[in-house]
Amino acid sequence: MTLPEPLGHRTFVHADGLLAEFMCQAHLIELTAERARQLRLIHRHHPPDECVVHLEAALLLAADEAL
Repeated sequence: MTLPEPLGHRTFVHADGLLAEFMCQAHLIELTAERARQLRLIHRHHPPDECVVHLEAALLLAADEAL
């Protein structure tokens, strides 16, 4: 019997903390639209497919605009 591949390591940080401004491979907790705009500005030069923070911020803003 073979075991399934382990899930990738995930790091979670609070969106309003400094770690969200410096870490690209962190998933955000309690992200608001205002903070998403700030983080997109901070991470604007990072490609979204390589920066989880940029991607999550863009996703929240896109969903917010769709409402």
